[in-house]
Amino acid sequence: MSSLADYINWYADFSFYDKPFNEVDNVVLCTLTYYDFDPKAIGDRSVSLRRCVTNSTEKDPFLNAVVKSRRFGSLMVSDYVEVFSRDTSTQFAALTFHLYDDVYLVSFRGTDNSLVGWKEDFVMSYKKTEGQLKAVEYLNDIIRDDRKYILAGHSKGGNLAMYGACHISDEKLSRVIHIYNNDGPGLCPEVSDVSLIERIKDRVTVIHPRYCVFGKFFAHDYKDVKIVTSSAKGIMEHDSITWEVEYGKLHTVDRFDPNSEWINEIAAKWLEDVAPEEREKLVNSVFATAEARGAKTYTEAMKLDIDGVQDLIVNVVESDSLKTVAKIPEKVLFGDMIARLRTGKLAKFIDANQLIEGIVFTVIGLLMTIFTDNAFRFIIIVLLGAVVAIQLVYTIKKLHEDHWNFVREKTRVYIFLVVATLFAVILVKNEALFIVGSGLCGGWLLVVAYRSFLAFRQSKVRDFAYWKNLVKSILYACCGAFIILAPSDTVQWFMLVLGGVMAIDGISAIIFSFIEANDKYSRKYHHLKERVKHKK
Repeated sequence: MSSLADYINWYADFSFYDKPFNEVDNVVLCTLTYYDFDPKAIGDRSVSLRRCVTNSTEKDPFLNAVVKSRRFGSLMVSDYVEVFSRDTSTQFAALTFHLYDDVYLVSFRGTDNSLVGWKEDFVMSYKKTEGQLKAVEYLNDIIRDDRKYILAGHSKGGNLAMYGACHISDEKLSRVIHIYNNDGPGLCPEVSDVSLIERIKDRVTVIHPRYCVFGKFFAHDYKDVKIVTSSAKGIMEHDSITWEVEYGKLHTVDRFDPNSEWINEIAAKWLEDVAPEEREKLVNSVFATAEARGAKTYTEAMKLDIDGVQDLIVNVVESDSLKTVAKIPEKVLFGDMIARLRTGKLAKFIDANQLIEGIVFTVIGLLMTIFTDNAFRFIIIVLLGAVVAIQLVYTIKKLHEDHWNFVREKTRVYIFLVVATLFAVILVKNEALFIVGSGLCGGWLLVVAYRSFLAFRQSKVRDFAYWKNLVKSILYACCGAFIILAPSDTVQWFMLVLGGVMAIDGISAIIFSFIEANDKYSRKYHHLKERVKHKK
């Protein structure tokens, strides 16, 4: 298969008058937008591309072919604008190529290697970006009544082309004859009025690589969608310079890579469950870590050492984004099952009534103290068995929806096989059961202890809940440390102690629920008395 550089060499001697503009030219020009241009050379006038591009061509076959060709090297360029601001998370660039006497192509630059550019991509998921507003401003400034325009961009640039077209006036839009979105995300429905897509959808061509991830975020339905092959693999297919050409056209296929479709499904469901405010907290916490360590580019940010990983975890936890991150593996394992259970009537009832929680803890605690011999094994097997059962149901459901296409759903099947294998090992090997079970149980108890300690520290009134949380944090911390460090022959004693702690915790929760209900009743009764007095 041939590359973009091969295409440029084939068409090198043909101007756009000789060989009309096509979809491959669109990809070439959008790829060129990532290169550096000399704003002084362009100024307020039009200059040839080979005179204003400043990158070296020695080790770049693509740019070398461009500069030497008549078709692209002599192409006139104007209206180059570049804005970069860390304060507003803005990485924006656009320029205009003169194709014919009255036809111009406006190309918006996508995400470069800067950390600012990458952050701006994520900012799009919870608010309008400065880059999007500047795209509208740019089009309003350069579109004239005596010209026709093609708007294009790759990655974020494709989003800017669409956003700009959606938000300019009808008069300006009437001069736009076509829009190319080269694997760029769509408009976020929580941020933008997606009904504006109706204004442009008949003029849009969307081009995706076979392994498509970025272009599927907030995707819209268009009639003209192409899937192109790439010389790269996996997520690197997003790079437009790797897209392949055959006989002067993009080499296309009928279907996306099944693995990328699975990622798209997980990402879409994750975004459904995560509010824009949660997205903002997570994005700020992640990029704050990289910025604090002096990273200015994406490459530098990815070079995290142990300290960097710890800083990232701390920032995520302190920004209250841990639940947001935890939804990713939840979606991978269970899809939207957990979300439906969490929003169901039973979940709301249990959350609203501590009495139920107290009764459950009391009953489990008493059973653990009575049946100490087999309680630990029974609990771990039941919990992991439930995970395997849910995963089995979910996998079968997705296979059925996909007409039992095991190739397309192979990743889901792999996950189920791993979980089922782990469960099988635990069933037949007591040592494995104790290691896995004690780790899970101990970790959970330490988390409960820490949360109780935080509730104790944050309490300003030394009431029943204050002392309850203090005692609870100590007891659960001791139990968690014990099951992690103690040998397997002490499990019976551990279950006896833990059962007692859970029973006491359950009884105290029952008592506290009655105290809380009595307080609510007293406040409500007092409020009614005051209303009666006021009426009299």
